Amino acid sequence: MRTTSLRLRVIAAVLAMLTIVLVTVGILINVVLGGQLRADLQQRLIDRAGYAQILAEEGLAAQSLANRLTGDDVTVTYSVGGDTVYGRTDPTPRGDRGPGASPHAETVPGAVVTQSGDRLSVTQTVAGGTLTLSSSEAGIDAALVQLRTIEVVAGALTIVVTGLLLTGVVGVALRPLTRMTELALAITQGGRGGRLRPSNPRSEIGRTAGAFDDMLQALETAENTSRQAAADAQAAEITARDAAQVAAAAEERMRRLLADVSHELRTPVAGLQASAETLLRDNPARAARESLTVGMIQQTQRAARLVDDLLLMTRLDQGDEGAAFEPVDLSALTRGVVAEQRMLGASREFDLAVAAAVWVSGDAQRLAQIVTNLLGNARTATEPGGSIRTSLAIVDGTARLEVNDSGAGVPAPDRERIFERFVRLDPSRASNRGGSGLGLSIARALARAHGGTLECLEPVATGARFALTLPLARA
Repeated sequence: MRTTSLRLRVIAAVLAMLTIVLVTVGILINVVLGGQLRADLQQRLIDRAGYAQILAEEGLAAQSLANRLTGDDVTVTYSVGGDTVYGRTDPTPRGDRGPGASPHAETVPGAVVTQSGDRLSVTQTVAGGTLTLSSSEAGIDAALVQLRTIEVVAGALTIVVTGLLLTGVVGVALRPLTRMTELALAITQGGRGGRLRPSNPRSEIGRTAGAFDDMLQALETAENTSRQAAADAQAAEITARDAAQVAAAAEERMRRLLADVSHELRTPVAGLQASAETLLRDNPARAARESLTVGMIQQTQRAARLVDDLLLMTRLDQGDEGAAFEPVDLSALTRGVVAEQRMLGASREFDLAVAAAVWVSGDAQRLAQIVTNLLGNARTATEPGGSIRTSLAIVDGTARLEVNDSGAGVPAPDRERIFERFVRLDPSRASNRGGSGLGLSIARALARAHGGTLECLEPVATGARFALTLPLARA
């Protein structure tokens, strides 16, 4: 396991990304600006070639024409009738094109643009002669060198200042992690009363800290139970043995839960790290970069769903389902969920047999979560072309909902085990589809919170068969 300082890794990663951005922007600015300046120079020469046509039409003499065109670092050579004249060294004042000059000429017919070293030339036939206008790009190159020097100095200062600021910012950002580490160390030394008590339990760190506090509370409860059982064991040896077994089982479940949570979180965290390292190391093309970014978002959402499921399981274990019960039309609710699943699994056949107006007492959102989990699992387990049958009826004074699919089914030894936390009969399929192995555990806990049951039964023919029973609402 790599134990490099997280602070240094974050600072190095941010500075590396900033350096890449600054270098990329600097290169783009130099390329674009250099191209624009050269294009402007070429356009200026072409404009003067067009202006030469106007002057020639006005009957201006060859030497006068050359003198009028010279200036702004532009030299002129005009060959006509075997004689060659050159523009004078005291040209027309900068920017003065003389009366009647064209302000701008996009193109000049017959103009030929050539490049020789750092000089750009435009050759044009004017009044039977050959006119050549040329200018040096040395000024442009000098300006670009000066710009690059400014970019390097400014970029270096930016990176230094950013590094100093990041040192303080990352330190503040890592304070919750430091607090968790201190509390974990206190727990290893026997302290059990400490809590993180997050100020914002809805944030990512807040939810993790809340789950950590809930875990500590459950651990303390288990330890208190174990101590009470040990005290009672003084009165009866058999009672003490049973209590010790209960405490050992609770600790084993806790260790297993922590191991499962660590395993589930390791996958999205490893995916995030791999994607981030690829972005920083390889600087991939835009399409690959967008694909990596989407993958990072999906891994983050997967970790967030796992934390939400763990928090819900914790509340259900403590007897707090967080719902207000009211009459719910289970028939209408089931039809709505089936319609949603039919759209998601269009290649599968959905059969629906629902009695009219089966009213139960509960929370509509939680009940919809149960039904959605059952039908979603059935859709996942059923291959395209298969069928899923959903029935709802009143049986022995209770509402009974059954979901049957034509998939591979659930082996008899696993029909009770699948309701345990983090149990997956097909780990590869569940992982690919983002499942955490908590869906059926949460569904059964919600069913029990509503006074009902959720079971996996022997199928009528093939596939899996789940039955949900709920007490009817009082008239």
